[in-house]
Amino acid sequence: MKKQIRIYHTNDIHSHFDNYHAIVEYIKPRKDENTLYVDIGDHVDRSHPYTDATIGRGNVERLNDALCDVATIGNNEGITLTKSELKNLYNEADFEVICANLRDEHGLLFPPYTIKRIGDIRIGFIAATVEFTPFYKALALDVEGAFYYIKEYLKEMKRHCDAVVMLSHLGKYDDERLAEECPEIDVIIGGHTHHTLPENYKVNKTTLTAAGRFGEYFGCVDLEFTDYNLTDVSTRLIETDLLSNRYDEFYDVGKEMLNTTVKHDVLAIERTLYTMNWFTYTLLQMIQKYTQTDISIIHAGLIAAEFRGGEMTKYHVHKVLPHAINLIKVEMTGRDLKDMYYTASAQEYKDEIIKGLGFRGDVMGVFLIDGLSVVESRREFYVNGELVEDENIYEVGTLDMYSFGRFFPHFNSLNKTYYIPEFLRDIVDIYKDDLIISKEF
Repeated sequence: MKKQIRIYHTNDIHSHFDNYHAIVEYIKPRKDENTLYVDIGDHVDRSHPYTDATIGRGNVERLNDALCDVATIGNNEGITLTKSELKNLYNEADFEVICANLRDEHGLLFPPYTIKRIGDIRIGFIAATVEFTPFYKALALDVEGAFYYIKEYLKEMKRHCDAVVMLSHLGKYDDERLAEECPEIDVIIGGHTHHTLPENYKVNKTTLTAAGRFGEYFGCVDLEFTDYNLTDVSTRLIETDLLSNRYDEFYDVGKEMLNTTVKHDVLAIERTLYTMNWFTYTLLQMIQKYTQTDISIIHAGLIAAEFRGGEMTKYHVHKVLPHAINLIKVEMTGRDLKDMYYTASAQEYKDEIIKGLGFRGDVMGVFLIDGLSVVESRREFYVNGELVEDENIYEVGTLDMYSFGRFFPHFNSLNKTYYIPEFLRDIVDIYKDDLIISKEF
């Protein structure tokens, strides 16, 4: 007896509904009793107004419409929502959500695996998400131990499955390590690192695949069974640009849902990448208030779009600050504070286009600091009029995207407090009374 089962897969859609619409239009008419569709997480991205306005539930509706069978969560589902919002995100889902390594004090938030029957064939799906431990801890969640839990649940699964498929939002290098350490896994469908792989790519006997990012591709895995034994696996990617019907009907829906006034008669916001303006200065002040610090640092490229002035709605704030970025408070010595200043002053990244880390803009722009005064000729640093001492401890309010070590490597070893899940635009809404009013309006 021979049987072929097809699995369509997506990952890291990030609310690119134009591409996703085309993918859905392709998959739906091809779904039959021998076909499954799975999503590997980061379908949600609150940089899209529809996702932000629906707190991700609109994405679940889109997955329902696509006839999704199984999904797991990425870091955008996991840490850009409150714990309650995450727990309730999939209340209306017509598909199963699995994740082996996300827990709270009561245990797993989702089942670790599921087994799907296609005729007499049993395919086990197990999933895990990337270990962004400090962020999850700030939400009273635990995401550590992915490899340990995967291996434990595989012991249960292998007795009941004809094939095992891993839905991995761990990233390419962990996927390759999984293939080395877990020969029980037949296929790993990956995500998180926005990578693609050649067709039929193998590590040992495990086949690995992934479909890039933003729905630019989606994937197809064909499993061939002979007498219940998996005898062949083949993979391919389909380029979404080659499909028709690419449009985003949900952008205007989200825009209308965010059409509530934040403040009237607000001064225009310019996008100045290489200088401070009134809004970036105000944002620095807001960050200090929220994190209860005396110093703050951001980069000018945070302003993703200009605002013409007048009535500012939540949609306008979303356009100006679409990022999935939270605040952190970093404790550092005076010596570390000076290192931060000199690193920022070098402006090494000011002209670079930055992707990921929660940033949804383009050019980085210069670093902007408030609360720290410097007399360059004497190399003296002052906070609140007092000379900075090398061994004293200071607190800096800043962005969680700096905590990954790319811009300020020494931040990795410093004590940090994470403020989750509030985004920058939420901070603006909290301190909207600080926004400057223009006399022109």
